[in-house]
Amino acid sequence: MRRPADPRGGPGGGPPPRARSRNRLAPRGNPTRRLGVILITIIFILSLFVGRLVQLQGMESGTYRTLASQEREQTIPLPALRGSITGANGQILAMTVVTYTVYADPPEITSPKLSNAAEEQQVASALAGPLGMTAAAILNLFPLSQHPSSPQYVVLATGVPAQASNQITALDLPGIAMTPSYTRSYPDGNIAANIIGFTGADKGVLKGGAGLELEDNALLAGRPGSEQVQTGTDGQEIPLAGSTVKPVVNGSDLQLTIVPALQYAAEQDCAKQVAKTKAANCTVVIIQPKTGHVLAMAQWPTFNPSTIANAAQATDIPVQNVFQPGSTAKVVTASAAFERGGQTPMSAYTIPAQIVEGGQVIQDAEWAPGEHYTIAGIIAHSSNIGMSQVANHVSEQTQYDYLKAFGLGQPTGIGLPGESAGLLPTVSQWAADTRYTLSFGQGVAATAIQMAEVYATIANGGVRVQPTLIEGTTNSAGKYTPSAPSPTRRVIQAKTAKELLQILQQVPAVDEEGDQPWGIIPGYAIAAKTGTSQEAGPKCALCVYGSSYIGMAPGNDPQLVIAVNVQNPKKGGYYGDVIAGPVFYQVAKDALAALDIPPDGAVPAKVRLNAP
Repeated sequence: MRRPADPRGGPGGGPPPRARSRNRLAPRGNPTRRLGVILITIIFILSLFVGRLVQLQGMESGTYRTLASQEREQTIPLPALRGSITGANGQILAMTVVTYTVYADPPEITSPKLSNAAEEQQVASALAGPLGMTAAAILNLFPLSQHPSSPQYVVLATGVPAQASNQITALDLPGIAMTPSYTRSYPDGNIAANIIGFTGADKGVLKGGAGLELEDNALLAGRPGSEQVQTGTDGQEIPLAGSTVKPVVNGSDLQLTIVPALQYAAEQDCAKQVAKTKAANCTVVIIQPKTGHVLAMAQWPTFNPSTIANAAQATDIPVQNVFQPGSTAKVVTASAAFERGGQTPMSAYTIPAQIVEGGQVIQDAEWAPGEHYTIAGIIAHSSNIGMSQVANHVSEQTQYDYLKAFGLGQPTGIGLPGESAGLLPTVSQWAADTRYTLSFGQGVAATAIQMAEVYATIANGGVRVQPTLIEGTTNSAGKYTPSAPSPTRRVIQAKTAKELLQILQQVPAVDEEGDQPWGIIPGYAIAAKTGTSQEAGPKCALCVYGSSYIGMAPGNDPQLVIAVNVQNPKKGGYYGDVIAGPVFYQVAKDALAALDIPPDGAVPAKVRLNAP
């Protein structure tokens, strides 16, 4: 059956033949145009690559070269050798030694014949001797057997000395290695610890924590260096790749004025007296008055610089602790009266049982009716009543100026950290009785080094020489440079100093009459002064005592000033001649002998103590 005709034309209802042919041959686009688009796309992509290459190799090449170099370069720090500290005779008091950190890399402790545990046991047994540890303690540190989750690198010991390091190297143990480091050593232990101080480690570098180790840290430490080397991807140094070295400048050595034998003897004498009297502390300062050289500055208690943990445990008592000097300060008021008050050593005073000055009752520790002293006698017999009367001959400002000129109320300049200036109130702060209490050493606080300097000034003809501990330095090249002479300043006239020296030569005989012969050393005319102070305690007003004895030797030309202070003795008394006198006597004998200062045959000057 034929299909009905399609109204759109064409037999059988299909599209007309011409129409079909026209759809099949319809154009798909211009080939030239398509090729152009493709070429433009390719060019654009290539331009991006070219631009990036220009950026990397041209504009940013330096940056990437630097980053690449940094990945290859490794900086190896080179620590400087810290300088040593020696005594006046060259005896080493502090030095730097090389020690080693011993560590293990447990995965490297392997053997084809043994199990890991057996190999570790053999290594631990071999290390026990050199490290001074038990094999069990060492084995317990190996994380491979004890802590499998972290089997890498474990420190076995630090501070291992060179001798033990050599023994470990000779063992050639698998998985055991060492790295060197510096440690501070104090060969004489506690001697002069308060002066030297101690060091600690800051990122592996020794750093001063107290004393001269801190004060002169920059000089002792030097300057560390470094080396830059290139390493491969395995972290190993590339041979012949070159390196950049910043040279190390080792530290300089310090030579002190301290005589170690005197320092040690003074420390031991202090220790004995502290134990005997149950005192809080004892200090001894020995100074050469003409040079300002401190030959000893001892204290007890002291500390061990090798084991100390922090600076709070390293108190330098002679320069940091203060006490009221008591009668040892009477020479200052006397100086002012001689030079500015119209008085002489022979000016006479009647000494009553007590006086009232500025509302304060003033008494003497010992008194007898009818006492009539010269100023020389007031000093020799240590009369508070007499010295209070002497103070009335000078103004308050003059009295203050002399106290200041002798060095009270200000640091001495000795060059140690934490030095106290002491306590000296200005005139505007004085109460009605202050001028009188100051005249006999109450109401002012001083350090042991300050009071030693007061008497060194008298011993040196009235000229104060700033105290010093440093005799010279030796740099890393071996060049020795002596320290510059200490600054000097005239405090009192030479005539005044001579008069005071002659007066003070009377004190040992006065003390001997009281069965305290601590200033009597045959062949030497010792000039001395004792002091006893009362101070406030934590729970009382005036229940803490300070005992002092300061002496000068020998004769009329003192070469040594020795200042002793024993603070808060609780047994055997508290007067200066009783408690501090025995320490002075022993230290003075030791010092005169050790320094080969022969007896000069001098005898005390004849000075009238009792007024006619």
